[in-house]
Amino acid sequence: GGADLGRSLKWIKEQVREYSEKGSGFGRLRYLRPETEAELAALPAPQIGFNYLGRFDVSSGTGDDWTAVPEFGLVSGGDPGLGAAHAIEVDAVTENRADGARLTVKWTWPNALFTDAEVRDLAETWFRVLGALAAHGQRPDAGGHTPSDLSLVELSQSEIDDFEDELGSEWGTW
Repeated sequence: GGADLGRSLKWIKEQVREYSEKGSGFGRLRYLRPETEAELAALPAPQIGFNYLGRFDVSSGTGDDWTAVPEFGLVSGGDPGLGAAHAIEVDAVTENRADGARLTVKWTWPNALFTDAEVRDLAETWFRVLGALAAHGQRPDAGGHTPSDLSLVELSQSEIDDFEDELGSEWGTW
């Protein structure tokens, strides 16, 4: 946690904002754009595939055009004869429930590659990191500006941090 986590989150925020549509345009750049196809094709294939399927209201149970099934089976049932795209697939969905939002995650992997215990350890570590991110977000000193937040001036992250530190010391926490 702490300052290192805050710096990492700011860096990630800038990386996501740098790419169109929050990174969802990778497929178009990889397969449909000749000037980037070769460069992206040369990258190693990721070992973990992550799909965030969105946020769905499951609290009412009626009236929605589409809802996730309670067992989160919407991503299961792939053809076992097909090869796995990744060594581990992680599919996540946020369910809006009457008692609040809940992140539901399904982990799938070929049994020949990993044991249940290995994937459980990875999943538990991933959830601990998510917990640290959530706890960091609750801290009074969390957040702050990054270069993409500023439309009238161009400042580096270190210039923004220096300015915020100076302003904070003169005016107190803002």
